[in-house]
Amino acid sequence: MMDREKLRELIKGVAPSYLVALYLVLVLALGMLVSSLLLYPQELRIAELNRQLQAEQQKTTVVENFILANPDADKRLFELQQQLAKVEKALPGSLDVSLFMAQLQRDAAASGVKLTNIKPAAMVDRAGYREMPIEVSVEGNYHATLAFLKKLEDGERFNLPTGFLVQRKQDKLTTRLNMQIFCYGVTPRPAAGAATPAPVPVPAAS
Repeated sequence: MMDREKLRELIKGVAPSYLVALYLVLVLALGMLVSSLLLYPQELRIAELNRQLQAEQQKTTVVENFILANPDADKRLFELQQQLAKVEKALPGSLDVSLFMAQLQRDAAASGVKLTNIKPAAMVDRAGYREMPIEVSVEGNYHATLAFLKKLEDGERFNLPTGFLVQRKQDKLTTRLNMQIFCYGVTPRPAAGAATPAPVPVPAAS
């Protein structure tokens, strides 16, 4: 009771203008508090939606630019498939030397040289790929030998020459070429004592 009476006497002693100002300050503070409690989560949500909108607009821009740069999507897809097929032929997933040997025989016949020997060596595992050294011997004149080497360089199967030896034999050149062919992937290493592949006989030219 005493505290209430003292408060009433204190309020009576305060000028009305101060009471009005105090009331306005309290109302304003309460309004700001309510606004912050209600509007702040909404502002966070709006900011998040704006970020999502910007991200979607960037994705849309990328798609639009791609469409403008490639108006014919089917043609572009066909070109990509052709490039992928070319890469797979250059570095296949299987180190099938028979396919490469068949290509060598076709190139030799088309160039006019005689393929005298094909000698594959043991396969070697590398980091993510395999390689196989191969020794190839051909006989032919100067121009035919150059034509064969050019076909070998431009062939679908990627190969890396590592050395060659050219000897003149009467009116012909005898060329021994060492190279490597490659493929993707690795295989378990052969067991100890595994035999090295023997030289592959080449059918005599008809």
